[in-house]
Amino acid sequence: MSTRADDGYFGPASVSWRLFADPASKLGGIAAILLQALNPEMMRLFEHTTNLSRDAQGRAERTARYIDTTVFGDRAHADAAGASVRRMHAHASWTDPATGRTLRADTPEWIEWTHSTVVWGVLRAAEAFGPELSRAEQDEFVREQHVAARLVGIEHALPATRAELDDYVSAQRERLALTLPAAELSRSLRRPSLGGNPVKVWTGVVIQDGILSLLPDWARLLYGIEGRPMNLRAAAGTTRGLVRAARRNAGYERTIAELTTRVDTHPYRKLRRPA
Repeated sequence: MSTRADDGYFGPASVSWRLFADPASKLGGIAAILLQALNPEMMRLFEHTTNLSRDAQGRAERTARYIDTTVFGDRAHADAAGASVRRMHAHASWTDPATGRTLRADTPEWIEWTHSTVVWGVLRAAEAFGPELSRAEQDEFVREQHVAARLVGIEHALPATRAELDDYVSAQRERLALTLPAAELSRSLRRPSLGGNPVKVWTGVVIQDGILSLLPDWARLLYGIEGRPMNLRAAAGTTRGLVRAARRNAGYERTIAELTTRVDTHPYRKLRRPA
C-alpha cells in the first residue's frame, strides 16, 4: 500500500483520534442518533425520503464509514466524503401536500443539530465510560470538530467549549418531540428482546441501558424511559467495565492501524485517480 498523503485534518496528536478510536465513541454515537431522532421535522423528512426503518443497520454502517473517513482519512478523502454528503443533503427534500411546505435535509439548523449531537454524544460517553479527559481536552475536541462541521457545510459559529455545547443541546429541548418514526427507531432500546443466549442477552441489555443512561433526563422522559429493565446507573457502571475490557483487548495502536488502513482502502467516497 502506498504511503498516505497526509494524516488528515486531525492526526495522531488530536483528541479526535483518541476519542473516535475508543469503543465508547460507538455508544455515544447511538445516543446522538436518539437525540437527532427527537427533531420532529427531520424525522418527517426521513420518513418520506429514506427507508430508515428497513435499512437502519445499513444507514448506521454508512454513517460510521463517513465519520471514520473524515476523522482518520487523508484530507482529500475527507473532503470528498463531505462533498458527497452535501450533495445528498441538497437532493433530499419533501413537500407536505397538506401545507405546501418543503422540508429540506440541508436546512442549516438540522445539520448543526446532527453535528452537535455527535460531538456531545462522544464526549458524554467518554465522561461515563472513559477515556478520561481534562476540561481543556474536552474543549479542544469541540473546537477540533469545527473542521468536521465545515465539511458538511456549516459555516457559522458553533459552540467552542464543552459548556457551550451542553447549553446548546439543552436549549433545543423545547423544539423536540417523540414522533412515531422516532418511537419505531428506538423500539428495540425501549423494549429489548430477551430471547436467545442468556449471556449475550444480559450483555446486550446492559449496554443498551448504558446508552440510555447517557441521555439527558428530558430526552429519556420524551422516550418514556425510566429505570427499566434495571437501574440505569447500575447499567452505566457495568457498561464502563465492559468498555474498559474492550479497550484493553483492542489496544489503541492496533485500533488506529486498523482504522487508518480501512479508510485508506475503503473510504466513504473513493477519489478518481488520474490516468
